Amino acid sequence: MAVPSTIRRGLLNFPGASPASKATVEALLKADAEAHHCFFRSVGFHNHLSHHVLAAYDLGAPASVINAIYDEEAKVQRPIDLKLDGATPEAYPKPGEVKDSNWTNWLGDQKAYSAYLAFFSDKVVNFGVAKTLEDYVFSAAANGNNSHMLLRLVSGALHPFIQVGYGLEFGSDLLVATGIAQAAVHASQAFAYLPPDKFADAPPTNGSHPVGKGRQPRSGPSILSLLRQIYDSPKLTPVLPYDPDALFSKRVKDFMEGGTRLSELHRILGQFDPGSTPEALDDRAEELVFISTMLAFGTGRAHRKPRVDFFLMHLVTSSLFLPSYLKSTPNMEHKRALLRTFLQPWGSIIMVRGRPRVNAKLLMSYTDNPLPPNPPPPKPQPAALGGEAANPWLAIVADAIHAPESHTPKTLRTLLYGATRYGALAKGEVIGAWGPGGQETLPGISEVDGTVFVRAAGVLMDTLGWVTHGQKEGNWDRSALGWDDAWKGED
Repeated sequence: MAVPSTIRRGLLNFPGASPASKATVEALLKADAEAHHCFFRSVGFHNHLSHHVLAAYDLGAPASVINAIYDEEAKVQRPIDLKLDGATPEAYPKPGEVKDSNWTNWLGDQKAYSAYLAFFSDKVVNFGVAKTLEDYVFSAAANGNNSHMLLRLVSGALHPFIQVGYGLEFGSDLLVATGIAQAAVHASQAFAYLPPDKFADAPPTNGSHPVGKGRQPRSGPSILSLLRQIYDSPKLTPVLPYDPDALFSKRVKDFMEGGTRLSELHRILGQFDPGSTPEALDDRAEELVFISTMLAFGTGRAHRKPRVDFFLMHLVTSSLFLPSYLKSTPNMEHKRALLRTFLQPWGSIIMVRGRPRVNAKLLMSYTDNPLPPNPPPPKPQPAALGGEAANPWLAIVADAIHAPESHTPKTLRTLLYGATRYGALAKGEVIGAWGPGGQETLPGISEVDGTVFVRAAGVLMDTLGWVTHGQKEGNWDRSALGWDDAWKGED
């Protein structure tokens, strides 16, 4: 049974959407799901086509731009039927052969993707999104006997989580089905997993804190305080010597070796109690949007050209979907399990990037009025109020919808969401900026305010390129910038 490819408005819904662009997106999402595998290379590089299309659409891109995105990204995709790509999956299920009695048999195997997509599409059509997620991602049956579907959801640098997240945000049953199917063919890496029921529950604090010392979570330590513990732990000292050529998988292996670092990370993250009310969970989502932004854009070095780490960037893009997951998941325990599971790749990515330290002062030193290079000088009439002052987001969005690299508009959406929701927060109002004793959790963190998102957006554009203003496309950093030796070379 076909899954509808219809969509609704996104979280931002930036002006620019039209009947033509909406119809174009719906047609292209259907074409992508029917034609393309979730990995565009056998080594596990993810198909971002639907992400790019929806990110541009939510930022107001016209149909012509959306079509250009599809045409360019479709060139590198693999066919959903891997036999057409030279693979020989005869021993693997065909669409219609995955059933409730055997659906766990091929978990972790990408050759089963098309069969899983047919299976989960049928479930979404017949039982709805919430029930399908409950039964095949959150339930005990979906996570026992080495199934670990919740963990698979956040595997692969959180890509299945992001895929389902787009479906939840835009009301696309089709993308939810493709996302669950994508999760099913990811490795679980269960050896590195701390099950949600192994986390410690904290007594409620009801948001109480010393007068004048900012906001605190409603239950348990703040995520900033957990980050502080990660920084302070001698057991989590990054593996030495630094290897500039190590792949991500090698850094993961080095981190896991001996088990000491993993056990210590679990000890710290295991203190995380999301809370048990909608308000508490919303606060946790806010924390993760803020902290992920600071990790991606505030871990450079003073007097050096900014760098934006490729993997830390995925913490930014994925955090945007937490509100949609929390809204779409009716069971409170499942919401809590989701946040506790999400926190684990968050901690692991920090470690395998060399434990990069947030430099709040550096991040707040970036301009809060980022402008494209060589903009034409404004010529306000004498009657114009405010002269040459302008909203920097307008130029940023207008350029980013044309970015050739999909992660640029995806990242920008989170930053624009953060600015929309939290941009008016004053200094000292970031949740967890102050520790239990009234001290800053991180140096300079009490000086961070809601302008952090527009400052980060300026770094994003300057780094990845203002491509409609004559700049060449830039690059994400892959040096694992937390290691001091990663900064020894020239910019």
